[in-house]
Amino acid sequence: MIPKQTQNFMKNIFTTHYYDNSKIKHSNQLEGLELAGFVRRFFALVIDLIALVLILFAFGTILNYFGLIDFSLSVGVTNADSPVDGKGLEYHAPEILTTIFKLSIPVLYLGLITFFTNGYTIGKRILRIRILATNHEHLTLWHSIERSLGYYASSLEFGFGFLQYFIDYNRRTVHDRIAETIVIKVKKIIK
Repeated sequence: MIPKQTQNFMKNIFTTHYYDNSKIKHSNQLEGLELAGFVRRFFALVIDLIALVLILFAFGTILNYFGLIDFSLSVGVTNADSPVDGKGLEYHAPEILTTIFKLSIPVLYLGLITFFTNGYTIGKRILRIRILATNHEHLTLWHSIERSLGYYASSLEFGFGFLQYFIDYNRRTVHDRIAETIVIKVKKIIK
């Protein structure tokens, strides 16, 4: 015997669905906002990457000092061993975990700073641009993390995901479309 909840769930899956814009009422408020230009977005990303490198350097120096994680840029190939004999290419679980840890730091940095500032990073604040969600009034933590993970997707294929800015009507890159965000130009407040 199938429970009543399961029957209702199965019935909803196979019924005809119609477009409902009640979930995206916020997108009407975005109409007419000036989108950020490519040059501003590019230099904001460069500033954010410089800040990230400085943070990684400081964080890595501290972790290296205490001997917790070797924050060097090596991927397992050592200078002493030849990569041909296979000794330098061995991966152990801790190295894989440290690689994952190293890759997660930019995601957490960009995701958390974007979430807590509601759409700004250091570079975006300096260049007066802001990230907005298209389907919510405020960026959620998931949007922010998803968008920062999307930077990896945008950098694939020689950065073609960033160049999709020029193709998309709303000037969105791959990471914008993944997280359902846009980047707008913030107007100066006249006092």
